[in-house]
Amino acid sequence: MSDESSRVELSPTQRVRRFLAARFDPKSQLGLGLTLSVCIFALAVWTFSGLLDAVLDNELLVRIDITAESWFHGHATPTGRSIFNAVTQLGSPVVAVVVAVVAIYLWRTHQLLWLWNWLGANVGGIVIEHVLKNTVNRSRPEYGAAFLNGQSYSFPSGHTMGATVCYLLLAYFISSRPNATGRTRMIAFAAASTIVVAVAFSRLYLGVHYPSDVLGGFCAGLAWLMVCGATRRFVVQHRAGRTAR
Repeated sequence: MSDESSRVELSPTQRVRRFLAARFDPKSQLGLGLTLSVCIFALAVWTFSGLLDAVLDNELLVRIDITAESWFHGHATPTGRSIFNAVTQLGSPVVAVVVAVVAIYLWRTHQLLWLWNWLGANVGGIVIEHVLKNTVNRSRPEYGAAFLNGQSYSFPSGHTMGATVCYLLLAYFISSRPNATGRTRMIAFAAASTIVVAVAFSRLYLGVHYPSDVLGGFCAGLAWLMVCGATRRFVVQHRAGRTAR
C-alpha cells in the first residue's frame, strides 16, 4: 500500500527524472545500453535516408561517386586488385562460414537466445539488403564487371552490410562474455572494425561499388544491429521479470 501511495505522490518532474535515470542505468537491460542503441539507430537511419535521397536525386553525391570511381580505376594496379580481391572475400563468402561456425558453437553450448539473435541478425540483414537493392535499383559502376559474380544492384553494398552485422555482432558477443577483460573487448571491436573498413575499401578499389554504396551498407547494417540488440535486451528483461515473479 505504501509503495502504491509513493508512486501516486510522485510529481511529473520526479517521474521524468526517474525515467531518465532508468534510461542511463548501466546495469539495466533497458538502461544505458538500450539508450545508446536507440541513439545509434536514429543516427544510422538518418544518415542512410540522406544518402538514399541523394542517390535518387542524381545530383552532387552521384557526381562525387563517379569521380571517386574514376580515381580508383585510374590508380588501381594488378597487385592491388589481387590483394583486395582476397580482402573482399571477408565480406562474402567468409561471412557465411563465420555465421555457420558461430551458430553451431551457440547451439552446442545451449546459448539459444544468442543463437536466435545471431541468426536473426545475419539472415535478416541479407533479406533487408536484397529488399533495399531491388527497391533502389541502382546500376553498378562500369569498371567492376570483372569482379562481380552474377548481376545485382549497387546500393547498398551487401559485402559491407554483411560484414558490419557479422563482425560487429561477433565482437559484441565476445566482449559480453563474463570473463572478457577490457583488453579483450578492445581487441575484439578493433579487429571487427578493421575488417569492416577493409571490406568496404576493397569494394571501392575493385570498382564494384560507389562510396555512397559502402556507406549506405554500413549504415543499414548498423541500424539493423541496433534493432536486433534492442530486441535481445527486451527478451532478457522479460525473462528476468518472469523469474522474479
